[in-house]
Amino acid sequence: MKRVIATALFAALGCSSAAFAEGTDAPSSEQAPGDAAQTDTGVTDGESDTAGQGWMQGFPPPADKVIRATDPDFFADPKRRWTMCHFRQLMPNVAVDAGASAASPLTSALDSSLDDVTFTPLGGGEPMTWNAAFDANHTDGVIVLHHGRVVYERYDGCLDENGLHGAMSVTKSLTGLLAEILIAESRLDQTARVGDLIPELNDSGFGDATVREVMDMTTALKFSEDYSDPNAEIWTYSEAGSTLPKPEGYDGPRSYFDYLQTVRKNGTHGEVFGYRTVNSDALGWIISRVTGQSVADYLADRIWSRLGAEREAFYTVDSIGTPFAGGGFNATLRDMARLGQVMLNGGRAGNEQIVPERVVNSIMRGGDKGAFAEAGYKTLPGWSYRSMWWVAGDSSYAARGVHGQTLWIDPKTDVVIARFASHPVAPNAANDPTSLPAYRAVADHLQENDDMPLVGREWLIEDVEGMGVIDYSHATLQFMADGTLAGSATCNRLIGRYEVEGDALTILPAGATMMACPEALMAQERRILDLLPKIERYVIDETGALILIAPDGRAIAARR
Repeated sequence: MKRVIATALFAALGCSSAAFAEGTDAPSSEQAPGDAAQTDTGVTDGESDTAGQGWMQGFPPPADKVIRATDPDFFADPKRRWTMCHFRQLMPNVAVDAGASAASPLTSALDSSLDDVTFTPLGGGEPMTWNAAFDANHTDGVIVLHHGRVVYERYDGCLDENGLHGAMSVTKSLTGLLAEILIAESRLDQTARVGDLIPELNDSGFGDATVREVMDMTTALKFSEDYSDPNAEIWTYSEAGSTLPKPEGYDGPRSYFDYLQTVRKNGTHGEVFGYRTVNSDALGWIISRVTGQSVADYLADRIWSRLGAEREAFYTVDSIGTPFAGGGFNATLRDMARLGQVMLNGGRAGNEQIVPERVVNSIMRGGDKGAFAEAGYKTLPGWSYRSMWWVAGDSSYAARGVHGQTLWIDPKTDVVIARFASHPVAPNAANDPTSLPAYRAVADHLQENDDMPLVGREWLIEDVEGMGVIDYSHATLQFMADGTLAGSATCNRLIGRYEVEGDALTILPAGATMMACPEALMAQERRILDLLPKIERYVIDETGALILIAPDGRAIAARR
């Protein structure tokens, strides 16, 4: 039995997040919010602290402090916290290149008041502080960005700012992001049948599903991740993905590719959301077939090497070197925050558009709420799932993984929160009650006490000199934390600088690209470009409108 458990854990964490998939959140294992908030795991942060426990310390470590991937309990408490930061030492893996450029700086503007921000856990109970939530959620590290600046950063357990940590099912969102990029670039048709793209899957349950149904996990597949059922498909999947030697007489699939061909259909695609890790591996196969690259290499080329990352990341792999597209990604917390900021900036890293803006907009739009509601996620009412991202009904969206891994993005407040954790309970239903309201409380606090109200989401210009704007024209302004001004003057991209002190605002002469467009639109653009350098102050009125005012009373009005 120990051999079976070790194999399943090895596969689950090194190859197949299926073992503790975000199905973590699945209704079959989800606790009621009130129960989840009070779950007694019997393990305290002190008991699982890696330094205090002395795991893998010394050369060699004491025999009772050694952790091996073949141990049946290497991913159980109290060893889990060490393991979360050391998958690279335990499992075969492949690097995700960070490129030769220097890391992009993260400006620090730490705000100690965040520790005292309070919230009420989902399901009720006593108010809790952001500081208390750190330990309650067995957090290994959390970083908060506001307007792209680090306003909070804290580490514990196995992690520091340079350490790599398992992202678990946050990996799925990276896979979905890569697929969305291919769709935006017309290299992948989201309505295409999977069997037409991957002939090897034509006779499987994926064969007649569309790419979009795989991306949104509305495929109807016979695949159970119920670990209480010894006959659940997850056990065969885990064995297939494991790099450990197979048991004597084993004649089943020996890789992710092998296993995916055995998945059977169960129902009608497109009707109900069903969280199944095999969808992510199928999508990873599609990405590789379209690009001619592994998901690790494609992620490196398209995003990671252009992100300004501090360290290379890595994926765990199966026995033939296939990256685990459903849960094998590992990175630093700061680099995950950088990725979140790219998403918040509409796909831009600095001045480079590394993700098409339409990709970000597609994800933010969310999926079919009706299909999601049918799945019965009790802690996520009003949410949906699109392109392997979890989309809330309050403007935020997130990448989520078991044991508390999160990349939470809120465009409304211009906040990114990245968290790595080692929560003793795998399902996010166990930590959502003390996580989701905590994120919202911190974001709202930052917005309410914002010393840079111009910065953040772009402002859509709705009036110039009292003449309105042309219907459906796209004139925008976006103020960056570094003093950069960007946007659209109507026909052309706007670039410039600004200086602000109190309500005094100076916009340094702005330039624009030189694309021609119809005369009426060009005339509107000229009015905007003529007026911007004359602006001397601004107000944000009670309706939330931004009014830019020149000395002669002329004004530009914009709104988010």
